[in-house]
Amino acid sequence: MTTLLSRPQQARPAPSAHGGRPERRGSANLPVGAATAAAVLLSSLSIHGVIEGWSWLPPLILAVVLPLAATAGIRRLGWPLPLVPLAGIAALVLTLTWLFAASSAVLGFLPGPAAFARADALLVEARTVIITEVTPVQPLAGIIFLCCAGVGLVAVLADTLAATLRMPATAGLGLFAVVMIPAVLKPESIGPWYFLLAAAGYLLLLAAGSRREQQAPGVPMPRAWAGRSAAVSASALLLSLLLPAVLPGFTGGAFPEGSKFNFWSNTTGLNPIVTLGNDLRQPQSAGRITYATSSQEPVYLRSTTLEDLSGRRWSPDLRTDERRQGIAAMAAGTTGNSTPEGTPGTPVVTRISSKTYASPWLLAPYYPLGISGADGSWSWDPKTMTVLDDGSDSSGAQDYQVLSVSAQLTPEQLAAVPAADTSEVDPVFTDLPEDLPARIGEAARDAVGDASSPYTKAMAIQSYLRGPQFSYSLDAPVEGGYDGNGMDVLSEFLDRKAGYCIHFAAAMTVMARYEGIPSRMALGYAPGQSTGETPDGTGPNGEALTEFEVDSTDAHAWPELYFEGAGWVRFEPTPSRGSVPDYAQQARPATGASVREDEDPRVPGAQPAVPSVPREDPLEPETVLEPEASQGTAWTGGVLAALAAAAAALAPWALRRRRTAKRKTSGSRSGPAWDEIADLGLDYGYPGRPSDTPRAYARRLSDEAGFAPPADAALTRICRAYEEEAYARADSGVRPGGGTVSARPAADWADVDSVRAALHANARLFTRLRARFLPPSLTTRFRHG
Repeated sequence: MTTLLSRPQQARPAPSAHGGRPERRGSANLPVGAATAAAVLLSSLSIHGVIEGWSWLPPLILAVVLPLAATAGIRRLGWPLPLVPLAGIAALVLTLTWLFAASSAVLGFLPGPAAFARADALLVEARTVIITEVTPVQPLAGIIFLCCAGVGLVAVLADTLAATLRMPATAGLGLFAVVMIPAVLKPESIGPWYFLLAAAGYLLLLAAGSRREQQAPGVPMPRAWAGRSAAVSASALLLSLLLPAVLPGFTGGAFPEGSKFNFWSNTTGLNPIVTLGNDLRQPQSAGRITYATSSQEPVYLRSTTLEDLSGRRWSPDLRTDERRQGIAAMAAGTTGNSTPEGTPGTPVVTRISSKTYASPWLLAPYYPLGISGADGSWSWDPKTMTVLDDGSDSSGAQDYQVLSVSAQLTPEQLAAVPAADTSEVDPVFTDLPEDLPARIGEAARDAVGDASSPYTKAMAIQSYLRGPQFSYSLDAPVEGGYDGNGMDVLSEFLDRKAGYCIHFAAAMTVMARYEGIPSRMALGYAPGQSTGETPDGTGPNGEALTEFEVDSTDAHAWPELYFEGAGWVRFEPTPSRGSVPDYAQQARPATGASVREDEDPRVPGAQPAVPSVPREDPLEPETVLEPEASQGTAWTGGVLAALAAAAAALAPWALRRRRTAKRKTSGSRSGPAWDEIADLGLDYGYPGRPSDTPRAYARRLSDEAGFAPPADAALTRICRAYEEEAYARADSGVRPGGGTVSARPAADWADVDSVRAALHANARLFTRLRARFLPPSLTTRFRHG
């Protein structure tokens, strides 16, 4: 795009082909408005990969096209220019209301208190997704709403600059803002094809603006305008290629391929899972945190935990209903001399200080007993002992103290622990999905072998993951397409055997559950490095405090396994990372030779243990897998652009008709017909309820809509056919309500047409218009992807 500014040009009426009268200004601006919409949509295609799939695109098209159609209409009518962007914003609000809050709005598109409450709930959902998910995020309603609102506002702004104020070059700022979002969030920026699409949109906008300024229709474009457009375009391309070389924050390469501007380089905090990989891949460390502790060993600073392993994506459960307020005393009845399970422990005081840490989760060593001095409104989860900011108003600058207890565990103690009674453990710590990839079970069985006790199984899994067949790599998951989390990602990691802490910690967590050991994954920071400072203050027993520092390169994930009577126990499966606890060290060989912490004891030539705590250095040599062949081609971008342009021309009524036509030709017997009935009911103001059975909904629809006997009979036939198809056993002739049937009838679309006609005939004028031109049933697809 560009940052060049162009001055607004004086409007010069163009002579008409019919008698020399000047054309109306709005008519001359129509091509510019259309080019603006096309440019914004072409730039928005780069969002693919930030949001999973393409379900966000249809509502985004409407959020761009409808507001710009409103601004074009206002200009065409000759209204005062200040009203044009206001009309666009008003149209955007109505469009978003129709798309995301139709059931709460007046007439399905006029916002009211309920619609605004829905918008607030969507924004809360979007915030949660941003905090807890890694890109590409799931296409949930809140994320799509936020995307449509943001890009829609950019479209109105670009239209105001290009068409209303006649400054098309300046409108490139809006396009640049759209492209920067995926450029920042995607691991490899937006890629060349999306960049070329955005550039093509900008050139189209400049060409339309230049055409508008020509003296008369049919006259070739003046050379001055052509030269100016070429100069602006060349300058924009040159700036795009050179800026990464001169601006701090770009991590290397030419924009957009291989570049990633890091806005948070001075204020990095650990948003769980989302930024961990990106933090580790930064060439420079950022977000320095210091902690002074009375512990004999440097401590892990724990941020949050991940225990719900259901779904395609994993994210921390906020557990808002179970959280408790007040963090001064977090474990009633627990002393610093033992853990809640009664295991002997050592009381530890840790003072944590940071000027830039930005995260809703508060860092603390495990097991925290109380926290003092932290600014913000904090609550804690008694099941995981994580601390969360309730009001999102905590400052990045924090200086607070944590009193915790560190369990004193030995291998002999853990080896004597029997298998945990899973009935006494929350199922969230033991559940695995039914469709668990077979590769994960195979790896768990290979790792465990003939081990029988929970401790020996845990040690076998840790040894397996730290063995020579696995390698630590920050880049291999990105290049191999399995960066992130989820069972499919984990299965791919176990095949490729290269990844970083997220993958190793997730593998041990899931494999432990497969072997019957309750487990969860913790996220936070590895111990870091000593600063050599001895700050003022002492521990609970007068111990001197030792200061350490961590930063973005110390971001880490590790598994915690539950042992009866010992509580949650940390392990370290990531090779050359963090520190392996004494109770998790492999037995020393009888010859007296020592084994390095980050090596499998079965490897010949083991070296002496290294006392220092290793850091995760993103520049260290790694085993990198060959990237998969790129799926992007030049014609792919062209096809996507053509599809976007075609979709932009489709009106809501056309989309609705197409859905109906697809149902008629789907080949199914009764399901599509019933789906059409449900959509018709929603379009005409009779939505279904969560508690409705098909028969109950059909009865209520007939009664509330006032069906005559023929329409009621048609609806009954459709409902009966659907029930028999959906609920009767495939190998029997038993009806759901009793009796038998020799053959299931298929729904007749003539009956559907009868129901549609009855709804239309009995509806008011506004309801008919809404059902025809703004059908609320379309928004269901958009909200749910």
